[in-house]
Amino acid sequence: MKQLITALAVSALCAASPASAATLTWDIPQNERLEMTRTAKVKFLVNDRMQKTFEERNIIDLTCVERKEASSSVQGRFSVYERRSADDVFRLREQYPSRFDIDRLGRFTVPKEFYMPNLRNLPSFSGRDLAVNEKWSADADLILNTFSIPFKLTFPVEYRLAEIRKKGGAETAVVNFSFIINMDLAGGNYPADFPLKILGKDEGTVWWDLKNNTPTAMKEKYRIIFYFPSGAKQVASNEFQMIIDTAVKLYKPVTKEEKEKAKQELKKEIPKGVDVDTDKRGLVLRLGDVLFDFDSSAIRSDSGEKLGKIAEILRQKYPDREIIVEGHTDIVGAPGYNRRLSRERANSVAKYLKHRAGTDKLSYRGFGADRPIADNRTKEGRQKNRRVEIIIKLE
Repeated sequence: MKQLITALAVSALCAASPASAATLTWDIPQNERLEMTRTAKVKFLVNDRMQKTFEERNIIDLTCVERKEASSSVQGRFSVYERRSADDVFRLREQYPSRFDIDRLGRFTVPKEFYMPNLRNLPSFSGRDLAVNEKWSADADLILNTFSIPFKLTFPVEYRLAEIRKKGGAETAVVNFSFIINMDLAGGNYPADFPLKILGKDEGTVWWDLKNNTPTAMKEKYRIIFYFPSGAKQVASNEFQMIIDTAVKLYKPVTKEEKEKAKQELKKEIPKGVDVDTDKRGLVLRLGDVLFDFDSSAIRSDSGEKLGKIAEILRQKYPDREIIVEGHTDIVGAPGYNRRLSRERANSVAKYLKHRAGTDKLSYRGFGADRPIADNRTKEGRQKNRRVEIIIKLE
């Protein structure tokens, strides 16, 4: 359930020597991008019976576009991925834009037109100097968008500064947190598809960089249950159990000159027959349909060397960057067939790259004929539109 794991609470693992007190605040530097990769192992149960297990991933990109006296205005992109138990690679399912403010204490101000972030004001800080083992409490919000209209839950979160770790002159605050959701909707004026009751519980740890005033990682154990009417005065339950790990990295802005330089360097290394381009996402490696036989998503044996070289470049030069593989077709054929073929071809390339590039921050999606780069009325144009693109995300 994508709406349940996207959030801004995050953490990092460091080794330790003790300090006694700290003041915790939020502060994303101007024009820099905070990337949070939240990966959840999910169990879905109905009436206490296991239905399926899968992995869900949210990659949250927050770029500070304006520094204010008491807050930062951030431009956000929230990407949702899913990997079923039989899959090797995450599928990029959907993306949400957002723009909102984070104040120094971690409280959000989100315009009504934006659904994301759906988990807000976590972690929030006290604004005072905290001693180790000191506790505080602050409200958080969870916006649920799985029903006919969005629904906001507000609940208190309990925090404790567990310790302050020092390593190489850097200090990291280790903050434990927990919250309980207990919302009874029975008898309220809610739409018919709303549950009768919502119960939830989350326990986790945030690791906080005290110098840069940003999170570095987080680990949490999350559970939420929805109770629905089931006829004859019966109640059915839908339950999600999650173990969520979050990794965080702060990226400096990439200038047009730096992007162009990276493009020219790639052109010198990339195999013949692969075009290198740039767009607002970053670097784009464009491969034609020669990777595959007609009506097939299996990679041809004579394309292995080309993809192997690309995988090596990704492994050596871009090990920490997100990689997205996109499949595209021309307009020949039914739209449903083209979308399926483009998705399956992108998945084949993504699997091939993952095992050779050594990265799991890699996903795929297929667009069919929806995003042409040339005129589909000509043979040459259709050939250009039949392609796979490998995007190296820089922004």
